[in-house]
Amino acid sequence: MDLYKYDELLDKAYEKIPENVKKSSRFEIPKVELRIESRNTFITNFNRIIGTLNRDKKHFTGIFLKTAGTMGEIRGQQLFLKGQYKEQVLNRLIENYTKTYVLCNICNKPDTQIQREGKKLFLKCTACGAREEIKEK
Repeated sequence: MDLYKYDELLDKAYEKIPENVKKSSRFEIPKVELRIESRNTFITNFNRIIGTLNRDKKHFTGIFLKTAGTMGEIRGQQLFLKGQYKEQVLNRLIENYTKTYVLCNICNKPDTQIQREGKKLFLKCTACGAREEIKEK
């Protein structure tokens, strides 16, 4: 095999890689900012977290409240939770959500979309093209 042809093929392949895959930026979830009033907890940077995760508010809230084992709702820019919660607990719940519903299991990038087919949910990665069924825990 001619080395010149090999380099030429590599260059062509590299040009076909999407820009968002070439970037080596590190995906970082914002830590929760809390305000506690009496026996209730408010996540004040809820919109920022949702924006970073690039997920639907209703989807995130439903799963988040279920795993937290509490009731709550979106109030303006904040997420209201019934009960008092520590930052570490809520951050861990968000990390678990991210691993299941945001990050690709193949390339570990956050460039994914949730697709529904019948009763099954699939995580489709726009970076590497992987498609995997979401198995809820």
